[in-house]
Amino acid sequence: MTELTRRRDKELAREKWNIFHGDVCIGAIGLRAGVPNHADQWEWKCGFHPGCDRTTGGPTGTFEQARAAFEAKWQQLLPTLTEADFQACRDQRDWTERKQAMWERGEKLPSQQPSSLMRCPCGAMFDSHRPAESHVHRQHIYAAQKRDGIRR
Repeated sequence: MTELTRRRDKELAREKWNIFHGDVCIGAIGLRAGVPNHADQWEWKCGFHPGCDRTTGGPTGTFEQARAAFEAKWQQLLPTLTEADFQACRDQRDWTERKQAMWERGEKLPSQQPSSLMRCPCGAMFDSHRPAESHVHRQHIYAAQKRDGIRR
């Protein structure tokens, strides 16, 4: 069985520990922000997204209480998870890292780049900014629009 590990989140000024099952962050335990002194100061969260859409947690008075609550909930949740659940989380994490790296390099995602390419109802791809290419497909497009009730 994979052992749980925890790592301090150094991005935050307040104390927070991310909890990992292998290489997947499955929750956290940390000090709550913006709560009055008389309220419970610690909180825990158990679960991850995507892959495990059953996330739960709550406030507690001490780190030890938060840890015990987390571990109890994890023992209930773990048997319901599959390797595919963990892989979905890894895939999302990896995609987000690739996307952030592209943005840091000043690149855009393919979906963010304007394109004048179109697909004709006949199946051919053409550049709509080139009249010689697009003219031959105009009748196909008009016929499809008429068929779909877009054009009279």
